[in-house]
Amino acid sequence: MLAVSLTALAVLCAVQHVPMADTLVYRAEGAAVANGSDLYGFTVTEWELPATYPPFAAILFVPTTWLPLGALKTVFLVGNVALLALLVRLSCRLAGLPVRAPFLCAATALALWLEPVFQTVLFGQINLALACLVLWDLTRPPGAVGKGFAVGVAAGIKLTPAVFIGYLLLRGRVREAGVAAAAFVGTVLLGALVLPGASVDFWTRRVFETGRVGKAWIVDNQSLQGLVARLLHDAQPGAA
Repeated sequence: MLAVSLTALAVLCAVQHVPMADTLVYRAEGAAVANGSDLYGFTVTEWELPATYPPFAAILFVPTTWLPLGALKTVFLVGNVALLALLVRLSCRLAGLPVRAPFLCAATALALWLEPVFQTVLFGQINLALACLVLWDLTRPPGAVGKGFAVGVAAGIKLTPAVFIGYLLLRGRVREAGVAAAAFVGTVLLGALVLPGASVDFWTRRVFETGRVGKAWIVDNQSLQGLVARLLHDAQPGAA
């Protein structure tokens, strides 16, 4: 099943000439850091996509500029499939289920075609890496050294995982939430140290420009705001 699934994905990518647009954005962010250019002033691809992640993430993207584009896309494709298998493994650990190789392969083969996973792979995104960081951290033994650190790092790369800091607080896991918050602050400080101008720009201006990540009403947006916008046929539903 896994072999058939991967073969079908490879054929689809080859036939459709999948552009992996987000991978191109990450590469452009890394190049902006390496070249000292304006991190939030460029757009790339035919869709004119801008940088949307914090400066810390852009620093981590610098190695994407070291590979030819074709090789980089291959790394993202293979890497995301491997991360999906890891996510299945971590999910089983969270649920206390035993993991056997046949189950792991079959689950990975099927999960590859779930919409969130499929879109992540085709766009060349880092969502699976962030999910694995969070899930690995949450499934570590209680009292493990630095438990919560990976959640904070994930939040520093893409702000969405910060919701798990709130989750830890609600569960009464205050120490882990504190470690996660400290790790997040550390990523902000590192970004400010390496990219002071970009950090001021992002945290005082760009972080509030939600339109940079897409319009609320498009079907790709699965937020509550997106749902209301589509139900009301209103691009800016406001308080509704």
